[in-house]
Amino acid sequence: MNTLSFQVPPFPTYITGRIDFFPKGTKHIKRVFSVFDILFVKEGIIHMDENGVLYDIKQGEYLILVPGFEHFSYKACETDTVYYWLHFQLEVPYELKNYLEINWGMILKQERTYTEAAKHVFHIPRYGKIGNQEFIYHELDRLFSTNETNAPEKRLKEQIIFQELIIQLQSDAIRIPTSADQVTKQTITYIQENYKEATLKMSHIAKELLFHPDYITRCMQKTIGITPMQYLTSFRLSLAKELLTTTNEKLETISKKVGINDFTYFSRLFKKIEGITPIEFRRIAKREGK
Repeated sequence: MNTLSFQVPPFPTYITGRIDFFPKGTKHIKRVFSVFDILFVKEGIIHMDENGVLYDIKQGEYLILVPGFEHFSYKACETDTVYYWLHFQLEVPYELKNYLEINWGMILKQERTYTEAAKHVFHIPRYGKIGNQEFIYHELDRLFSTNETNAPEKRLKEQIIFQELIIQLQSDAIRIPTSADQVTKQTITYIQENYKEATLKMSHIAKELLFHPDYITRCMQKTIGITPMQYLTSFRLSLAKELLTTTNEKLETISKKVGINDFTYFSRLFKKIEGITPIEFRRIAKREGK
């Protein structure tokens, strides 16, 4: 899901970070991290894969990587790339949501009283453009300048600067849905209602929505960073994983239930996206009691 939602206060806790550099031809390492990791790209482009979802983080864009999700560069940098990275953690439970389902007018959860602070629910898009680049880069430079000393007041100052960064990302996210958002929402709804059709193609979606296929694809890529067909694959596999975890149905049956009649293709696709076969996934899920 493309939005990180959590209650404030308390604010997320900044851990560490710095400005960094990927020479041309360099890749980000493959790992599963235990904390959140934000990448702000100042120059160049970083090609990231997070749990099978591909992101091309260009100059002036950012990506929030989630704990427990495997991430790595699926392609090397084509040019020298300058970027900032920050590690942080949340002290409260969080949710990953589709931002088309979020009521952006309900950031304030509870007004303050004489004895209780106001409570908010922040919804930060995990991938997007940096709205106020001048402010963000200035605050990042301020944040990392505190790395030069271990004085307690500097460590506390880091938290204040990081809070300002989070507030700015939230401010940039509060907006009225655009036409691209509406087309994306219609496309997602249609896919979720018709994913069982094994022959579902881009032309079917375009005919139903009365838009050109290229326009629908551009709207999806602009809004959630993936194409309609990539979303269809992701949605089908998410349902397949649920069935693998909660039922003992045969793989052939599960494959057909999610709209993929060719079981061999289903297995290859699952392995390509998830990194393991459906049988291996079921075995691990059963063993861990998911």
